[in-house]
Amino acid sequence: NKGVLLLLGESTNAERPGSTKSERSVGNSFDTLFQQAANHRIIIATFASNVHRVQQIMDAAQKYGKKVAVSGRSMVNVVTKAIELGYLTVPKGLLVEIENIRSYADGQLVIVTTGSQGEPMSALTRMAMGDHRQVTVTPNDFIIISANPIPGNEKLVGRVVNELMKLG
Repeated sequence: NKGVLLLLGESTNAERPGSTKSERSVGNSFDTLFQQAANHRIIIATFASNVHRVQQIMDAAQKYGKKVAVSGRSMVNVVTKAIELGYLTVPKGLLVEIENIRSYADGQLVIVTTGSQGEPMSALTRMAMGDHRQVTVTPNDFIIISANPIPGNEKLVGRVVNELMKLG
């Protein structure tokens, strides 16, 4: 009744002027990148909590005839629950178990994973360090980090990128 006295908000990069592009613009980027990576295995790291982005990855994979495997505990948990609740629409047969990825040619597969911020125990970091049980990164992998580094994580992300570059 008295009106708002104070509203405090917080957001990464809130101090930067301007506005952020719509999340839909990421889908256009995926379309371009999936075309470029037609004969490669695509590994995409993003925030598990960004269900809309994961949906865009699923949509692009379906469009380009690729199967999708999910890696990283939080990514598996979020994807499983989002499908169960109807927040993710995944056509039957699109998802494959990470344990079965060797059954597919590189050009047939997308791996959606955690680790876009270089977290030490994340799936992408373990891939980069050669410690992942199911995924061995090769020069034929097309790796997309679909997130900007959160301030303070730049060194962690840089370390992962450097290790991936060493793997070709």
